[in-house]
Amino acid sequence: MPLKNFAVVNHPARMRIFQALTGAELSINQLSRVLPDIPKPSLYRHVHKMLEAGVVRVARVRHIHGIEERFFIAEEGLIDPADVFQLGGLEQFADHIQLYGSSVAQDLANYVLEHGEPDLNNIIAREYTFYATEEDFMKVRQAIYDLLEELQKNPPAEGRTKRRIFVMGHPLRAALLADQANSDAG
Repeated sequence: MPLKNFAVVNHPARMRIFQALTGAELSINQLSRVLPDIPKPSLYRHVHKMLEAGVVRVARVRHIHGIEERFFIAEEGLIDPADVFQLGGLEQFADHIQLYGSSVAQDLANYVLEHGEPDLNNIIAREYTFYATEEDFMKVRQAIYDLLEELQKNPPAEGRTKRRIFVMGHPLRAALLADQANSDAG
């Protein structure tokens, strides 16, 4: 996602629309059922802005009784590290992480509320903390990526439910500060 598009996606409603359209072709009517708290006129306005920026595209068009129904899909892609290090890029990237993560958490909370109780067989909500070298961490990260990329190749089929896993890993700020304090003291 180019830096210029951070401003388009870094909006609470547009982030949720982007996530709803990731890997799914949805019309405005379908989007309004997925995101019932966003008024339909707002959906039209947000999707149009995202279309102009190239963040979403028209995946297909269906004609019903002379009316054109457009189905949209998110344009996926990795963030270019060079864009992050442009003026203001780091702050926009941090905003993006915060919005994206909170939107994913909101979807999980909505799922739990809609089902009345957490179906612990169908959710992952767990944090792991561990010590690892950069090499150890890169191996773990790559193993997770490889496994999830294989699963992404699965086509829809009987018994398969589309699922989301949002993976976030980073050095813990408190631990970095403690390690720094220990090395300063020694």
